[in-house]
Amino acid sequence: MADLDEQAQAQGFLSYKGRLLNHLEMVYRPGERHLVAKLFTALGCTVNDTGHTHMGIAVGATDKYGLNNSLYASEVTPEQWELELQLQKALENGSALASAYAGYEEKFRRHPQLTSHFGIRYPSFDALEQVLDHLQNALDPELKGRVQVKGIFRPGDPGSYTDFIMQAFIKTDIAASGLITFGQHIELQAQRTV
Repeated sequence: MADLDEQAQAQGFLSYKGRLLNHLEMVYRPGERHLVAKLFTALGCTVNDTGHTHMGIAVGATDKYGLNNSLYASEVTPEQWELELQLQKALENGSALASAYAGYEEKFRRHPQLTSHFGIRYPSFDALEQVLDHLQNALDPELKGRVQVKGIFRPGDPGSYTDFIMQAFIKTDIAASGLITFGQHIELQAQRTV
């Protein structure tokens, strides 16, 4: 039955005439393609790595071409990698940049909802709890230290925004939609009907 529901949703992407989020493009460090696959598999996504430039990551149901409700990841370009290396050096030396970044990181720890991120929606609180349990207790050894759960906000908890949304925030430096050096924040969210 779930397969039929996903097929119907996927068909809906092609026939839907309004706007929707199409995809998000990310980059990863040279030689870390396999870590991207492990990360997004751990988050419950379907990874399609055909060996082409871009690795496809289906968040859930998508169209038959994998063009909607999708993430893509490719190796960082040489130009961006040079910039990343210079940023990494600047962050190592107790510079003003390093101090500013520490403040940014502290703010994310306290108020992740107010930091740039993208979100992945899960079908239920239970499904999200299962992903969180996996991230906290059964994470692939290659991902340990590279994927961190930074905050969980269940309805009624301090910092929770609503009674019908559960949010969890992770930070990773495995793939990013901007600069890898600063990492990527991802919200894992589940909603119940109001």
